[in-house]
Amino acid sequence: MPNLLPPIAARCSLSPPQKGVAAVEFAIIMFVLLLIGAGIVEFGRAFWYYDAMLKGTRDAARYLSSVPTANLSGAATTARQMVVGEAVAGGVPAFSTTNVTVSCAPTACAAAVLPTDISSVTVRAQYALGIGAVFPFIGGGGASTVTLAPHTTMPYLW
Repeated sequence: MPNLLPPIAARCSLSPPQKGVAAVEFAIIMFVLLLIGAGIVEFGRAFWYYDAMLKGTRDAARYLSSVPTANLSGAATTARQMVVGEAVAGGVPAFSTTNVTVSCAPTACAAAVLPTDISSVTVRAQYALGIGAVFPFIGGGGASTVTLAPHTTMPYLW
């Protein structure tokens, strides 16, 4: 019966053994996947906050567009509170009425006397979002900020 195995010298490989190569490749791939996942979470958080503030500005502008002219200055405070309520319900941290501005055009809301003095109302929200607050290795530990500034303008209907 013939020997089918090659000689011992042909079976031995001259390359060194590759122990641990798979672990190193996994570590590199895992780092990249972790960065991508963290970026998705941070973007989703920013989008969530922006949407919550946008819904608040939309509700507040809709409310202001139907308030009588004589009540606009007091209604502006209510509109600011509406935006804050929506933002807080959406989980936006440290959001307050100082982040909201209400304006009327072409005349200021408080100075309007007749309904024809105002053609539109605008509600703006502004919030500085720290990137890297959830995952500190993104954006240098939260040092980077992005300003979210949704706004809504509606015609004055009164």
